[in-house]
Amino acid sequence: MKLLGRNKLQLLRGLDATTDVWLVNWISEVVNASWKHPGDVIKQFPTVTAANVDVFLFRVASQPHSIQLSIMFPLNIAVVTDLKNMS
Repeated sequence: MKLLGRNKLQLLRGLDATTDVWLVNWISEVVNASWKHPGDVIKQFPTVTAANVDVFLFRVASQPHSIQLSIMFPLNIAVVTDLKNMS
């Protein structure tokens, strides 16, 4: 997947070591993913929340934040559209 909107993730960097490791791993998994439909995302990330057919919320490690990711499956593009405070 091509991952756009990474600049929005800067707010999470440096919060703590666990979050930094989680973020690096999450980015790597998204970039190396080849999701074709929503079920592929849910299979790889069982704890993800599907906001609708192409928008997903990924809870960030032990933080009260979730990454909102919009996926254009036919184009193989994922866009970080928002960081949600879930507390």
